[in-house]
Amino acid sequence: MTASEQTTPDEIDSTDETPSRRFPTFDAWFDSWLSAILARKLSTSPGKNKVFCPRWWEHPEVVVRLHSLWTAWEAAAAAEDGAAMSGWWVHHADPQLRTMLDAENGPMYRCSRDAHQLTPALRNELVAAPPGWFDELGA
Repeated sequence: MTASEQTTPDEIDSTDETPSRRFPTFDAWFDSWLSAILARKLSTSPGKNKVFCPRWWEHPEVVVRLHSLWTAWEAAAAAEDGAAMSGWWVHHADPQLRTMLDAENGPMYRCSRDAHQLTPALRNELVAAPPGWFDELGA
């Protein structure tokens, strides 16, 4: 192979295609697909049954969980395996929704279908370990 026939790393990288997505953004997927198909009985009282806050996007844990559902959904939608989407529901959506919609212990537990209250992050309620406490664990 001559020097003019060699492929540079940049040329190899430029031929790699990013997998196409069905939805260009997380919020497009949520607004157009997920929120349009989910149907759950939601409580009007905080702490009872299932809840989905009208201001869900102000709950960081919910946003992170939903974003992870979107990325997994895109992978399942692009998969050649016909069972991939079923796996997405069983292994991703169902457990995530159980946690998110749990009105007693989930990230929106202070909210109701009709009202929003910020939920404090766990770190707001923790006491910091003393300096050196974890030194024995090593780097």
